[in-house]
Amino acid sequence: MEDIKTYFKVFTVEKMERRIAYKLFGHTIFRSGVKRRGLYDMFTILEKYTGVKTKFKKIGLQHGWAPQNYFAKEELEEKVLFYLHWNKRRKNIWDKNSNIPSYVVTAPFVIYRRMNNITQSKDAKGTIAYPSHSVLTLKAEYNIDEYCRLLKELPEEFQPVTISLHHIDIEIFHMDVEYEKRGFKTICSSFHQGDKTFYEGFYDILKNYKYATSNEPGTYAFYAIEMGIPFFVLGNPSVRENSTILEDEYGKIAYDLFSKKPFGVITKEQLDFVNSEIGVTDCLTKEELRNILKQAQK
Repeated sequence: MEDIKTYFKVFTVEKMERRIAYKLFGHTIFRSGVKRRGLYDMFTILEKYTGVKTKFKKIGLQHGWAPQNYFAKEELEEKVLFYLHWNKRRKNIWDKNSNIPSYVVTAPFVIYRRMNNITQSKDAKGTIAYPSHSVLTLKAEYNIDEYCRLLKELPEEFQPVTISLHHIDIEIFHMDVEYEKRGFKTICSSFHQGDKTFYEGFYDILKNYKYATSNEPGTYAFYAIEMGIPFFVLGNPSVRENSTILEDEYGKIAYDLFSKKPFGVITKEQLDFVNSEIGVTDCLTKEELRNILKQAQK
């Protein structure tokens, strides 16, 4: 792996299988010469959905499920024309703290799945596990031996279990080696899906499993349940900077909701919570979103 020296020293060039992936803050923004715009390439989804090309740096966009009932100072001070949220809860918090207009757009991954009618495979089997992931400078700490024991003790109906890892946990913390030493197959949406975008790779993996799980609720839980795949929490959440997701009100709500037995079913309570948090009934229509995005064309 070769570092390009910059002021912030955040660019990395990695040669993998004759491809070059340029990374910014750990997120692939180029692959095989195709530019990926922003975190997880969500702006491309919105452009394909609306037909409107945008200057994405002018737009704030929620990139994953956020259990917090606050925004970081850096987010509120971001120089954008408007901010796009997943749900009304986050929009209401934003509007109380910022004069920048904001709208509910739902999760762009959900838009992509519905646009392409991606559904669970009829041959789906086993469980895909999404251990809580690290960020570039902060490792998600949890007892991997205990977590692996719980996964192996799941009933036969949930076997085999495959581990889906965030690329940071592979590149920096080598968690693929740790899980494989303990007898699990590992996979990654960024690395193991050829030259597909992250969201294409993510759904290519998810659709092949009957169940999804993690040691804490995260964005993957909402994508799975929205697609009709039961999700459950197994074990204890990770610790980051001496705190866990349970310290956020909605983090605890989600943890309690998804850790209830029986596993392997989607309850009405879970579905209602997921639909509310991804804003599927509160979001802009395609035409409304198209008109909003036109503001960022100039």
